[in-house]
Amino acid sequence: MQRSLLLTSVFIFLFTGYTYAQTLIDSIKLKEVSIVDKLKPVSRTSISITLSEKQLEQTKGSGLAETIKEIPGVSILKTGSTISKPVIEGMHSNRILILNNGIRLEGQQWGLEHAPEIDPFLASRIHVIKGAESVRYGAEAIGGVIIVEPPSLPTSAGISGGLNLIGSSNGRSGTTSGMLSGGLKSLPGFGWRLQGTLKRSGNVRSAEYYLGNTGVRESNYSAAAGYSTGKASYEVYYSRFGTELGILYSAHVGTKEDIDARIAMGRPLENYGFTYNITAPRQKVVHDLFKAKAHYDLTNRQFLDITYGFQKNQRKEYDFRRGDREALPITDLVLNTHSLDAVFEKQSLSGTKRFYGFNGIFQVNNNIPGTLANTFIPNYDSFTGGVFLIQRWLKNHFEFEGGLRYDFKLFNAAGYRYANNSEGSEITEQYYGGLSRFHNVTGSFGALWKINQHWHLGSNLGLAWRAPTANELFSNGLHHGAGLYEIGDPNIKTEQGYKWINSLRYYKERLNFTLGAYVQYINNYIYSEPDKTFRQTVSGTYPIFRYKQTNASFLGADFSGTYHFSEVLSYKLNATLIRARDLSNGKYLPYIPSDRVDQHIHLDFSFKNFSNVWIQAGHSFVRRQIRYEPESDYAAPPGAYHLFQLSGGTAIKIGDQELGVNISVDNLFNTLYKEYMNRYRYYTHDMGRNITVRLAYKF
Repeated sequence: MQRSLLLTSVFIFLFTGYTYAQTLIDSIKLKEVSIVDKLKPVSRTSISITLSEKQLEQTKGSGLAETIKEIPGVSILKTGSTISKPVIEGMHSNRILILNNGIRLEGQQWGLEHAPEIDPFLASRIHVIKGAESVRYGAEAIGGVIIVEPPSLPTSAGISGGLNLIGSSNGRSGTTSGMLSGGLKSLPGFGWRLQGTLKRSGNVRSAEYYLGNTGVRESNYSAAAGYSTGKASYEVYYSRFGTELGILYSAHVGTKEDIDARIAMGRPLENYGFTYNITAPRQKVVHDLFKAKAHYDLTNRQFLDITYGFQKNQRKEYDFRRGDREALPITDLVLNTHSLDAVFEKQSLSGTKRFYGFNGIFQVNNNIPGTLANTFIPNYDSFTGGVFLIQRWLKNHFEFEGGLRYDFKLFNAAGYRYANNSEGSEITEQYYGGLSRFHNVTGSFGALWKINQHWHLGSNLGLAWRAPTANELFSNGLHHGAGLYEIGDPNIKTEQGYKWINSLRYYKERLNFTLGAYVQYINNYIYSEPDKTFRQTVSGTYPIFRYKQTNASFLGADFSGTYHFSEVLSYKLNATLIRARDLSNGKYLPYIPSDRVDQHIHLDFSFKNFSNVWIQAGHSFVRRQIRYEPESDYAAPPGAYHLFQLSGGTAIKIGDQELGVNISVDNLFNTLYKEYMNRYRYYTHDMGRNITVRLAYKF
């Protein structure tokens, strides 16, 4: 009854506000409108969705996966409440390619509990591409691409910037982020930008109890400078992303009997309180990125871009250890990556474009000595080189794009671990690894038919591939951050994917929608599956997951539509469904997102000194995942759940400056629920009610 009354009150409030706003319409002054031409990162034949700066302001303080989760077809793979990875139409980790300011993000992304090392505060726009975009961006874009795009550097004198202050009730988190940018009057064409973020959060709480050891500390900063002339531009960029986060205590258990008891209970057996302290098990990650880019206008219709990138990713994972060893990381990995990209673009008078390109990546991954533990993955060197050609045609109401790419990869691994012989006596350092070679050809073809000004029909067929990663090949031990014992397979082969995606788009004054449908076949699909056994180690007992291969199919559809009742009131509906099968064995695949529906009603108006006033009430429904193999997991998928949200905000003019105020309430009714895509759902529930206040000052 309380929920019904509260929902009724919310919608009465919205419609009352709507009626009041209608009486003000005649007195509202239109603000100055600026039209800026924006270059699309990909062609319109693929399904690409862009989150604008205004949309990003409503989610600031969240990680990358949380920021883009409202896009239909995008979901989240969680490890507890502190770690989230984006999932695009069932694909995640090394099947999703992330570009951070034009540089392909390279960290230890193979880990399901390794979140992307990106500060979303830097972004002015985020593009999500849901096609197989391997031709332009290279291998591992088998499931899609996420492009994080910072604001352009200024080219004229003056200083501008902004400050964001964010506080959340759940976890009692606080975040501060600021950005400054400007130019020099004495050097027209020169611009610079400085940015930084500090975040701290303590133990989060489900609807009924605290989750032990779920605090987060984050410290990020970046700097950029560029110079632009009439025919060329140059840019350098550096960023550091640093985070330390706790791993849920309940995922690290002493004996098999304890695990059985926790799974049967479905929640922690211990009671925890609130604290900002982070102890073992925990992760500490630092990611440095350097970029240098040069752009040349060779002629009026010929352009050349050359980009060099260097990244250093250091990941340390800590676990419970005997004696005084807890200060030592049990995993200490350093990955250095050098990349070089060159793209030549040629345009014609008819509007067609041709792109020639090269991508090269050289990586060295090392386990730092001194952990006194077996290495989870081996040391390795990797070189990848690829060349591509893309052609775009424009003809009347049609757009076409075709592309072809060839990639070659060398992967040389060398690892050592301790093993026991059949009598149980210890054997010193057992070698594993070796040199592997992979190469493949990928291609794509897409078309867009502009039937009329309201209806557009698009189709895109892509062929993509991905070489297996070090953990899929060679892991054989406790993955401490995940709280799992993982076993790889050195005989795993290259994945080969074929994806056909179609979209129907409708644009009109009151109604617009996009309906996308796709089918994807992946030969030698690699996945991790629980084998329902356990492995006891010095630090505890853990469920075993094994990497396997099969031929798999993915079918799905995404819908996003908005109806405008008037200039100030609108309704939006997003819906996603996906069906995935293990074709070789005739069964369902594990960890596939459930069917989902999100909807909200939005009121948007301005009044006196308050501009862009908005109020929004939302509802999400996630269906129970019924497409799974009984007895194949440690626990059956959790039940369906409903979540409600309420948010609102405004912008207040203070002279030439602006203060934005945004308040949101997630999980409005403090629902106790579990998400199937949370790998800790065996032991705990997801986050309860969370109230967030965001202040954004721009000058």
